Amino acid sequence: MVDDNLDRTGAVFTTTRWSLVGELCSEDHDARRAAASALARRYWPAVYAYLRRRGLGREPAAETTQGFFADVVLGRALLEGADPSRGKLRSLVLTALQNYVADVRRHEGARRRAETVAVLPQQRLADEERLLEHSVSAQDAPDAAFYRRWWSVVVEEAQRRCRVHFCSTGKRAHWDAYEAHVLLPATTGLRPAPYSELGPRLGFRTPADAAAAVDYLKKRLRELIREVIAETLGEAESVEDELSAMRESLG
Repeated sequence: MVDDNLDRTGAVFTTTRWSLVGELCSEDHDARRAAASALARRYWPAVYAYLRRRGLGREPAAETTQGFFADVVLGRALLEGADPSRGKLRSLVLTALQNYVADVRRHEGARRRAETVAVLPQQRLADEERLLEHSVSAQDAPDAAFYRRWWSVVVEEAQRRCRVHFCSTGKRAHWDAYEAHVLLPATTGLRPAPYSELGPRLGFRTPADAAAAVDYLKKRLRELIREVIAETLGEAESVEDELSAMRESLG
């Protein structure tokens, strides 16, 4: 039987909690750099997607992404409007990015050089380009690309937590069944593995048991998506409203 207990994992989406904004304001040099690096890791795919849809090539987009986090995030200009009661940190990041791009154009790249933050490892760029093909439409406007890629990162984080949870609690077969029947077909176009095939291969007694395991994992994943979303909100925002926005953005 599939366990129906949907207790929370206790994982924390630390990279975009509003508490991170406070750490970015810290007088402690190491804490400030750690917070900026965490923010950069979570947001750089959305920033990069925006810049690519603005028409920048791969290397210029990577360089501008690096400059944005070094000059704006670590340079503290982003924090001027940072207030949990005002809502979405992602909206603040997008507004700051739009202003930054306009400023870079005006000054032809002669922006102030703050301390650099390791944002874009070269080995990630090729992977990110492939992800953009699946998560962002070529017809998306830059703003839409930013939000679509941001939401896909939310889902990716929820899936990462989900995988960790099932693999660490003796239910690796649940994740493998979900991956073969749902995730890989959605992200690569592969044919969904039939439950009649997955059952015997993964140790389920029947195809119905394999299907039940996937359904259970989907329930867990939905809870984790809600958890991730809740950790990115301001004080007066609704998870349900954000879920609606996510569905609209990702289709």
